[in-house]
Amino acid sequence: MEKLLHLVGKKSICSSKIILLKAEVNYSHLFLTDGRKITISKTLKELEKKYSDFGFFRPHKSFLINMEHVVSYSHHDNRRIILTNNFTAEISRRKLPEFLEEKNIKKALR
Repeated sequence: MEKLLHLVGKKSICSSKIILLKAEVNYSHLFLTDGRKITISKTLKELEKKYSDFGFFRPHKSFLINMEHVVSYSHHDNRRIILTNNFTAEISRRKLPEFLEEKNIKKALR
């Protein structure tokens, strides 16, 4: 079932189409599966509260990722998450255990 997420105004988008959100001061950039980038005037903190129930995870202060789009990850030296369309996001040391737990839970549900 597709989950529609409200962005701003009358704009909504399917959660499965969002690969990641990246913070830039008081704006957030949404990177979509079709290659588009949408900029909205909301912080990641606001969006994290709304989207965490829809399979989104915040591995770093600058990123909010859709766990459905995780292709691979490295938790050793560079702590990077590789997502669909070759997007990458960092994992903070503090969030690494939570990310690994979340990833294992998602694998078990498949």
